[in-house]
Amino acid sequence: MARDHVLATPLTDGRVLVVSSSTTAEIYNPATSGWSPAGELSQPRTLGVAVRLADGRVLVAGGGQYSATAELYNPGTNSWTPTGSMHFGRVSFTGTLLPNGQVLVAGGLSLSGLKASAELYNPATGRWTLTGSLPMPLQEHTATLLPDGTVLVAGGLGSGYARNAELYDPSRGRWRSTGAMTTARAGALVSLLSNGTVLVAGGDNPSGLQSAEIYNPGTRTWRATGSMTSYHVRGVSVRLQDGRVLAVGGNSQVGDVYSPATGTWTATGTLANINLLDAGAALLPNGQVLYAGGDQTICPGYEYCYQQDYASAELYTP
Repeated sequence: MARDHVLATPLTDGRVLVVSSSTTAEIYNPATSGWSPAGELSQPRTLGVAVRLADGRVLVAGGGQYSATAELYNPGTNSWTPTGSMHFGRVSFTGTLLPNGQVLVAGGLSLSGLKASAELYNPATGRWTLTGSLPMPLQEHTATLLPDGTVLVAGGLGSGYARNAELYDPSRGRWRSTGAMTTARAGALVSLLSNGTVLVAGGDNPSGLQSAEIYNPGTRTWRATGSMTSYHVRGVSVRLQDGRVLAVGGNSQVGDVYSPATGTWTATGTLANINLLDAGAALLPNGQVLYAGGDQTICPGYEYCYQQDYASAELYTP
């Protein structure tokens, strides 16, 4: 079915689970190039998070109407079961799998406003516990697990567009500030590079950005790198098997590939559908990238516009 705000999660067997603004879920099988039903969620998960756990199950939490609920997908039984609810309902937040198997969620927007709070999900107990709060409330930020086990949160929307960057230490349950970004941005694309640095690109402030920057965990500093050839607001990025990064979708029909070796972007391939926002993407075992779903605002006249959701799926071959 047509979907927007797609969360695409690779499973351990190479298939991809897709959940979105619908209560239905689907599985993409690269071996057959086909889709199959993946059960029914308790509610739509628009702007929620999906995180694959260490045991292969997938945790889906929040989203929809500022929901605090969470549920688990079991690939072995192709079914969903409820699990513990978060302390706060959230949309536009982040979810990150930690080395100890727990999941960190941070920030987001609730019915009461922006949240600075963070919580930990324990798969062994199915419960959430509060942990240290972010220094400031945020939504539309990025979150990246670093090689040393800490989590980098960068940018987002707080009282304005943020340049702030924070590090979460799981051993202490606390956040500490790290170097400020070169450019304030929200809704950016983020990828951990092969050398352990972090690429943050695009987003908006408040219009689209083509600029990109690199965070170095060793020096805790940011530096500018090459700019993308197109704007990718509400797009997605995927690190390819050769270490390069693909940025696709989000106000651009043309993809961009970043080379860490040269620090430059190169235009690559053209999507069949124009200007799709909020699609999902996942790296497949054969090195291809699945790009699925998305939405587009269509304005046929001066008096009204409407959102068109898409069921289309495409494969990018590097």
